[in-house]
Parts: sequence; C-alpha cells; structure tokens
Amino acid sequence: MIIIPREKPVVQDLNSYYLDIDKLFEHYQGELGAGVVYFKSPVAEAVVFFDEQSLVNGFFENRKHRLSGQEAIDRILQKAAKNNFTVSVYRILPERLYFWANLPNSKTIYQDLTSEFTDLEGLIRKMEGEQLTGYIDVELNNSEGGLLFIYKGQVIGGSSADGAGSVDRSQEYRDDLIRRSKEYGGKFNVSHVYLEAEAKKAEEGAGGKKKAAAESGAKAKSTRKSGGRSSEKDAVSRRRVLEMLQALLAALESQVRASRRIKSDFETLLNKKFVEKIDKYEFLDPFAAEFKYSAGQVRFTGNARLSELVAAIEECVYELAEANGLLSPLRRQLDSWRTEYVDEIDRFDVRL
Repeated sequence: MIIIPREKPVVQDLNSYYLDIDKLFEHYQGELGAGVVYFKSPVAEAVVFFDEQSLVNGFFENRKHRLSGQEAIDRILQKAAKNNFTVSVYRILPERLYFWANLPNSKTIYQDLTSEFTDLEGLIRKMEGEQLTGYIDVELNNSEGGLLFIYKGQVIGGSSADGAGSVDRSQEYRDDLIRRSKEYGGKFNVSHVYLEAEAKKAEEGAGGKKKAAAESGAKAKSTRKSGGRSSEKDAVSRRRVLEMLQALLAALESQVRASRRIKSDFETLLNKKFVEKIDKYEFLDPFAAEFKYSAGQVRFTGNARLSELVAAIEECVYELAEANGLLSPLRRQLDSWRTEYVDEIDRFDVRL
C-alpha cells in the first residue's frame, strides 16, 4: 500500500497517455518546490516524490513487482507514456518531504507491544516526548487497525488499514483508534524514519536524478527566477494565512450567531478576548487595529510573524468556543476548512 498526503490535489485525474511526464515534473518542481506525483491504473500504482532540484524517491507496485528508488522512477517513466495511468499531483511541505518519501524505508524500533502491557494513548505520549519521526502501526483484534504518523514528536495524521492509503488528519481518527485499542486489544509496532541520512543520500544523488543548468549563465538565470518565485510564494503564503484565519473566524461567528444563549454580538466578544491577550500579543490591541476582523473580513497591517499571528488567533478562537460551549460544533463545521487549508494548518501546527 502506497501512502501519501493527498487531501487536496493541485491537479488530478490527468491521463498519462497525453502527458510529457518529464515536463510535468519540471513544471511542478518550479511551481510547488516539493510534492508528489501519484500514478494509478487498474493493474499498477506508483508515486514519485520531488523537490526543486531532483526526483527524490519513487515507489512502483503491481501484482508482480514492488520497486523503489531510481528503479521505480525509471519504470514509471517508461510505463506512463504507454499505459493509461490517471495522474494527480499533491503539494508537500518541504520540511516533511523526506518523511513521506522515505516512509517505506523505515526501521522498526519497538515490535509486538501488546495492549495487555502497553496503553496506546500512553505509547503516543511517549513517542511525542521522545520526538519520534516515524509511525505507530496498530493491529487490533477483531477490528480494523491503522497507522499513526508522527513527525518530530507531533502526530500529523493517520491511515486506516483498509488499503485506501490516504491520510486522515482529524483528532477523531486518533481518538477512535485509541478507543478501539482499549475495547478490542491488539499489538503495536513503532518504526523510525531516518530523515537526515536519507536527505544526505538524496543530496548526493541517490534515489533521484539531479536537475542542473548546463552553463553558468543558465545557473544564474535559474537563481534569479528562483528568487522571484520565493518572493511570490511569500506573498501567496501571507495571503493564504489571512484567508485561513478569516474563514476560521467566520466559522466561529456563525456558531455564535446561531446560539440562543449568547446575547453579545460576535465582534464585541472577539475584541474583548483580544483585550485580554494584549500583554501576550500586542498586535491584537483593538485600538491599534493592526489586526481587525469586521463584516466577515480580516485585515492585518502589523509586522508580527505569521506563526505568532496564527497562534494568537487560534488561542482566541479556542478559548471563546470553549467558554461558550461551541467547541464541538465548531470542530465539526471546520472539516472542509481543514481540507482547504491543510498545508497552512500543518505548517503552523493548528490543533483545532
């Protein structure tokens, strides 16, 4: 089973028969910086992970073969033009690329821990405390098990054992797996993904093919273009983050408006919460108005780091929702929001 984070495709269900696969990679290496191309046919499945410089790793599976590395990349490049694969492209956070690209190369560090002696919830806390990068494989008695992926001590999602291979990032998935582990019992295996070694290997050219400019002039041109893309991506990132926060506040506002118990209007409640947080987050001061939410729109003119801004708004939203008994319905309402802003939620570790 090939597992990749594929909640929201950049493009999906293209037909490989009509594609120039090399140009497809070249385009999305420049466009995304890091990602994965997923190939699917009735008889085979494959993925190729890429960053701006190289095809980092690949995996190819059919009924007879399971290939990895350059061999898998060569096979899919050979097969794609001759067979009808559906092709989809997904963005991956650059810092997590090697995690997903090397997941199948992980090493087991704890094997066959039984629920009789090991509590899954406690095991997760232990792995978080040890800053594990890897996953916990949960095998349950008389019930479907699953995987929990952990990146540098943070649970970043899970995948069921039904063979679908997609990633579920919801808190509900984790909680349900813990609940069923207590109810049915089973065993747990913990594996470690070695990021640094694999990154060094990729840097040296193993498991992928390097893209290099043929002449120094071409290199300089490439550098200039890259700098432009970086500046453009920064602007896009800021806009996307503000859109994410705007959608989050709009969702909370709709919950407040629907509540019969809350008499104050939403903006008043929000600004009162901002006042409580001024000592910690000066940019929330309603009188300075660096950050303002009004009539469903967000405006931010301050210089605070995006990570600090996201943390501040998340904290305010959580506290307002919890204090007014709206946390559970808000979380249910945020399902589509999590899919729409999955990259930003991952990057800033939003836990709502």
